[in-house]
Amino acid sequence: MSDIQLYLFEADKDEPEALRIAAQTADRLQRKELRLVALIESIGEYLNSDETPIRTKSIRYLGDVLSATPPKVLTTQQRGLLLDFILSRVADDNETIGPSARALLALERLSRWDKDAVGRVMTTFLDNTNPLKQFKQQSERFSILQLIDLLLSKYRDFIRALHESSNDFLPAFISYFDGEKDPRNLMIIFSILQVPMIEWDVSSNAQDLFDAVFNYFPITFKPPPDDPYGITAQQLKDRLRECVAATSDFAPYAFPALLDKLDSSSINTKRDVLHAIISCIEGYEARTISMYSVTLWDALKFEILNLQEEDLAEQALEVLSAIARQLATNTSGSLNAYLKPIIKESNEHIEDAPTKQSQAAGRILKSISKSSPQVCDLIIKGILPNLFMLFQASESIAKRRGLIEVLNEIVESSIYDVSQSRENTTNGNHESALSAGALRAFSGEALDALWRAVVNGPRSEVSFRLLAIKGLEQLARVPHLLSDQEVVRIVDALVDIILQEEENQADIRVAATKAIVDIARHYPEIIANHAFPSLMVRLPDVPEEGSTSYEVVLEAFAQLSAENKIFDTVVVRLKNKINAAVHLEAPHAYVLALLKALVYAFSNGTPSVEDEAIRLSYYDDLVQPLLTRALEVKNCALHTEMGLDAIGRLCNIIVQAQGFHRQSQIYATVQRMMKDVQDSLRVSDSKTSASDVDTSATIPLLYFIAAFRRELVPVADAHNLLAADCNGALHQQLASAAQLAVLRRVSLVVNKFLPPASLQAVLESLEVLPPSLLSISSLSLSSIRLGFALTKGLLLRNHHATLAQYLPAFIQLLSEPEHGQTVARGFATLLAPDDLLSKENYCVIAGLHKQKAFNMVVPAITTAVRTCEVNVKPNYLIALSGIIRWLPYSIIEPELVSLIPLLLQCLDLADFAYQDIKAATITVLTAVLMHNPDKIDEHASSLINRLLNCTAVRLNTPKVRAAALQCLGLIPKQLKQETVIPFRRQATKRLAAALDDRKRDVRVEAVKCRSAWMSLDEVEDEDAE
Repeated sequence: MSDIQLYLFEADKDEPEALRIAAQTADRLQRKELRLVALIESIGEYLNSDETPIRTKSIRYLGDVLSATPPKVLTTQQRGLLLDFILSRVADDNETIGPSARALLALERLSRWDKDAVGRVMTTFLDNTNPLKQFKQQSERFSILQLIDLLLSKYRDFIRALHESSNDFLPAFISYFDGEKDPRNLMIIFSILQVPMIEWDVSSNAQDLFDAVFNYFPITFKPPPDDPYGITAQQLKDRLRECVAATSDFAPYAFPALLDKLDSSSINTKRDVLHAIISCIEGYEARTISMYSVTLWDALKFEILNLQEEDLAEQALEVLSAIARQLATNTSGSLNAYLKPIIKESNEHIEDAPTKQSQAAGRILKSISKSSPQVCDLIIKGILPNLFMLFQASESIAKRRGLIEVLNEIVESSIYDVSQSRENTTNGNHESALSAGALRAFSGEALDALWRAVVNGPRSEVSFRLLAIKGLEQLARVPHLLSDQEVVRIVDALVDIILQEEENQADIRVAATKAIVDIARHYPEIIANHAFPSLMVRLPDVPEEGSTSYEVVLEAFAQLSAENKIFDTVVVRLKNKINAAVHLEAPHAYVLALLKALVYAFSNGTPSVEDEAIRLSYYDDLVQPLLTRALEVKNCALHTEMGLDAIGRLCNIIVQAQGFHRQSQIYATVQRMMKDVQDSLRVSDSKTSASDVDTSATIPLLYFIAAFRRELVPVADAHNLLAADCNGALHQQLASAAQLAVLRRVSLVVNKFLPPASLQAVLESLEVLPPSLLSISSLSLSSIRLGFALTKGLLLRNHHATLAQYLPAFIQLLSEPEHGQTVARGFATLLAPDDLLSKENYCVIAGLHKQKAFNMVVPAITTAVRTCEVNVKPNYLIALSGIIRWLPYSIIEPELVSLIPLLLQCLDLADFAYQDIKAATITVLTAVLMHNPDKIDEHASSLINRLLNCTAVRLNTPKVRAAALQCLGLIPKQLKQETVIPFRRQATKRLAAALDDRKRDVRVEAVKCRSAWMSLDEVEDEDAE
């Protein structure tokens, strides 16, 4: 059999085999074993067949052969003959049009076509296949569109020449695509039509070209499930929008059509219209936009003034801003014509303030003003004179509040514009410098109005004063708008609020503090010279007995550390106050408050940086003296647990950021402290009282160990420290803070500093592996805590060999009557977040450690709980909840079937000590309802009854009650209605008590929950009818 016969036989049955046969033919052509004439002759008899499938497969064969043929095999003459041959098939046999188009694509790949060839291909298809929709199969139309897309991509100059040589070409080209509905084809059609839209003169055919694409607006396409082509509605919308916005010639047709569709009742259609208008504004010429700017304003303002959907208003504001931005590049007359009706109508709404329309007017003015400095200038000149006149004429606080709200919007928009104006002026462009001058002309009036509102406004008018504070802050942020004296006036007013405002006006103080911090970024010298002295006066060396007024000052002072230029001033002032307070034996609470402010400054502020790390002088000049004093002076506030903890945190923040060399210098100074701590922990025994052992350095040492890099601490030092810590941790008489520090340090050492290969041997030598540490005969609270501390460090680094000993041992101890519950509680610590056990502190955090914990613990517990005795069953439930509460939902999801019954039993834990277990369990059940409600459907009765029990005041904390109500409120929404409706009456009746709960948060959740259950009434009534 010949190749063509073999191909025809296999084409419909085995496509890969058919392609292999075609490639074999191409190979014969390349090796000159087959002449092109012979190939055409072999196809000829099948092309004349009366059966369409045979003719179609014959052309397919030719196309597949050409696709497999290398470019230089055929001569120019041969390629020309093939082109003539295929085009003749296009003209004579429309039923083989798809394979013919694919054959032409394959032919073009062999060599670039000349102008004549491109013209012949294009005109042949337009003359013989117009309109495209006559071909019913999408694949045929798709092949033709691919060919035309290729022509316009690679030969656009030749196609443009066709258009310019004939007035009939473009109308035929446009009508060719009429009626196409397939999304894959439309994506190509929109791309094809963009070429003439953007590059050709289409003025005489603009309406036809516009209608050709706008007929598809709005796109309502929804891709079928598992669509293999991946065409989305958004892709079609984006492509269509690009076409509508392609040329200014479309403006007379686009804007009226779009505004007509803006009246649609469909929110999605409105969204598409607004997106399209924005694209048109950005794509059309400014002089074209000017012709329709007022018309667009008249249509779009209603979407903002009569708000229906917030996102529609945002889009409408974006359109108005885009218009102004475009017109600012055109003549001033067109911009003035656009802004005149906006300013006029906005002033009318401002006169009626406070109303929703006046608020909307403020939003409009803000959005438009931000478009350019020139626009902002015109808005300021047109609005502020009227606004200040109304402000002076009115004594109504409500009226003035509405006016200040609009003023704030305008000033906020000008902040960016004035900055841009300064930049343009610096670059030699003075055209945009008007905005700053216009605002400066009204700065005095604005400052007076806002200052009086803050200082003299009624104390009860909180919202009024908050708006005024915001306005003062924004005025100060406008570069070079106010003089230094005016900024000082603002700062003094804000400082007075911080210092003198009543305690019940916390919102005002918070706003004033925030404003001071923001102003500090622009005027750090003024803050340092004027705000700091006023604040320091109210920060005594020794406060009066029982006074806590210093807390407000410290809060403001600490927040000012966010500005780098005054950070050092803040730190020095706090350091001096701490030294004075300690020297004068001020109350411990005051010294600790100063320390906390210092910690806040380093944690959230912007300390100076040296060699990409926090400047080490902070440690040498500030922290080390504090630490030395804290360790040496026994009776001062620095020596307390909280004082040592605060100093330790400062050490951690600064040392953690240092490089290896600097850390090694610090480590050399810390080694003495390590030795003292080790000595104190080694001498402790069960008969030694906590007061007999000086473990004060234990807490700061914890933070040093956390900060040091893994490679810094020698293994021998780590081994010695771990030995001392393990010995100390087993000493039950250590103070609670010291014991916690020791346990956390144990976790750090086994996680960071001991090599994986020697871990097992080290733990065995210290006799802290489960056979020794967790034996029933010697089990104690201290040994359990030490075991979990070791396990936590090992679990984070995913050390399987040791975990395989600790975790099974703990699970086995859950059945132990005396210590089982203590062990159960310990499971919650394994995955609990710890700010020191982190990557920032160079800890080893394995990516799958949570998955490891789940796999080693949860299946064992779910198996053991089925056969355990009733009196120890709560231990297993507590342990299970303790692990699950910290796991990502994706980890527990595969095991929900076995976990849900146990989680429901956790809600039955009646003792008040189990409240944290209940709260964590409800959180997990809420996640199940959100993600996999079908998994819990069969347990609906148990879940509903238990959650209702959890809403009872007598047995549950407010946190549990609120969480239970939140979870209960999801049930009517997430579970099948036929499952939920039988419980409606029971639920609504028992929820009535929660509506009167003492806690507001619980009452809020109760209202939402009962509303969700009451909504089932309508469903039940419909079913009854």
